[in-house]
Amino acid sequence: MVSKNKHRKPQTDLSKKTNEMIAQTTIDWGKSREQIWAELEKKMDTPQAVKVVILKPWIKVAIAAAFALLAGIAVFMQLYTKNIKIPAGQHSQVYLPDQSLVKLNAQSTLSYKPLLWRFSRKITFEGEAYFEVNPGRKFGVISGKGSTVVLGTKFNIYARNKEYQVTCVSGSVKVSETHGISEVILNPGQKASLGPIGTLEVQSEVNTPQTLSWLDNRFSFTSFPLPGVFEEISRQYDIVIRIPEGLDNTYTGTFNKDTAVENALHLICKPFDLTFARTSNDEYVVTR
Repeated sequence: MVSKNKHRKPQTDLSKKTNEMIAQTTIDWGKSREQIWAELEKKMDTPQAVKVVILKPWIKVAIAAAFALLAGIAVFMQLYTKNIKIPAGQHSQVYLPDQSLVKLNAQSTLSYKPLLWRFSRKITFEGEAYFEVNPGRKFGVISGKGSTVVLGTKFNIYARNKEYQVTCVSGSVKVSETHGISEVILNPGQKASLGPIGTLEVQSEVNTPQTLSWLDNRFSFTSFPLPGVFEEISRQYDIVIRIPEGLDNTYTGTFNKDTAVENALHLICKPFDLTFARTSNDEYVVTR
């Protein structure tokens, strides 16, 4: 036995509409069949009313204002930057929005966008700082000569003038020079330095405690260029030191920051037969 439903055609739009009209119509059984169908066809031919919503002018203004406000908030979030600058002679520490810790050496600057921190953990930095980064999204430190990217680790960055050095204390650190030509991955106890030709050079088994000695207010130099030693003393004591040209010696020595500046200068100058004199409250002149 074959079901008759198998050959039934899909219901047309007209029949659907007709059924709807019938469902909504109260039939007067006193009328003839022809009259009833005529009334149904008339209703089917009558155009359906379309409700048009016309927004009042003040509603249009309110919607436009809302979009403008949202756009303004987005721009503000993008532009708002927190800048931190540590003067000479001082150290400081900063907790970032994710509670990552940054310890800043003297004459260091750091900036970041706090309102976008949840989406992009990125800071701009110059100077010297020790970072303890909490795990999370990619954390980037951008400096003039290179960039450092981590997820969660401890490291030290020295980025002053033409020098750029990154020392990994724990975890792993990816270091790139500005143009992206050279890139290295550091493990604990390794240091990356920007070489003379602009590429990164990796040194293993570095003296990490010596690199971090500034955190304990200690000066620790090993075969360090003498002009750089005077520059660091100037920075840490917030003084001006004028040195003669052509100093190409290197210095090795360790002393604490609580050492009087005159005593520190004496320790540095004596091995090279240099003398110094104080010309004002915050200025010293070194001579041969």
